[in-house]
Amino acid sequence: MRRTVPILLIGAVFSPFVLAGCASNEQLRGFAPTPGSVEKLEVNTQGRDDVVRLIGSPSAVATFNPNIWYYISEKQEGFGPMKPWIADQEVIQLTFNDGGRLQNIKKYDKADGRDITMVSRITPTAGKGLTVLEQIMGNVGRFSTPKQSGSPGAPTGGGI
Repeated sequence: MRRTVPILLIGAVFSPFVLAGCASNEQLRGFAPTPGSVEKLEVNTQGRDDVVRLIGSPSAVATFNPNIWYYISEKQEGFGPMKPWIADQEVIQLTFNDGGRLQNIKKYDKADGRDITMVSRITPTAGKGLTVLEQIMGNVGRFSTPKQSGSPGAPTGGGI
């Protein structure tokens, strides 16, 4: 009976901390527009400056076409020590014409995303890969003291 009281007391003291560590957490990342601001975008009437003033600068600009802007937002959720996962994702693509006017608005969500498999090839490099021991042994005997003639930093001859 004596041992159960301290164990129950320790359990009662530390259980709130254990339960707090298992709480779910939610993180919003990227573009977070003010409510109703994206709906105010009008095709063929607004320019780049109008868009930046309304919803802000883009998250990314297309690599090969500066007329395509992306606004990216993501919501991650996690539970306790588990790795967080992407619960929701939204991408807004704005396309501008050559005159700088908004031409098209497209919205993508998590269902439109695709998994991309990475290429496992390795690019060969020139030269020889040396081990640590080869690097250490390769420098043995190559150290020498610098040869100084005269005062270091003194001007060299020449001229007069």
